[in-house]
Amino acid sequence: MSETEQKLIEPTANEEAAEEAHQTTTAVEEQTVEATDVTTTEMAVAAPERKKEPPKGARSYELIFLVDAGLPKEELNSLIEKIQNFLEQREGVVDNVRISDVRKLAYEIKKRTHGIYVVFNFWLQPNLISELERMLRLEERVLRHMVVKTRA
Repeated sequence: MSETEQKLIEPTANEEAAEEAHQTTTAVEEQTVEATDVTTTEMAVAAPERKKEPPKGARSYELIFLVDAGLPKEELNSLIEKIQNFLEQREGVVDNVRISDVRKLAYEIKKRTHGIYVVFNFWLQPNLISELERMLRLEERVLRHMVVKTRA
């Protein structure tokens, strides 16, 4: 076989590199398309539901409460769910729930030096706030709580 025939039969190193680059480019394009599809799907799923309108005469409040840092996540989630259910059963509307990281307390509270703050923004009838505060006082997992009216 002559050199020319061998060159025609055997692909050169440049041709092999070009073929690999083409395959890599195709794979990257396919991944990009898949990622775009996933992102679009996640955005559609993550779209927030339309918030309920607060009942007539309801006021805007902020509830801040402190729990022990050693409380398991399941317990914390069940406590948050309990408070949300309490508010929703009384026609309240929960706007926002924020959970902080573990924080060092300025002073000991019930022999605890670290805690987690949870903040609720919600709408509720003013006459039901005393009932909410009573429930929080009786809840053993809550170390401290405070309810503040936020809008006039």
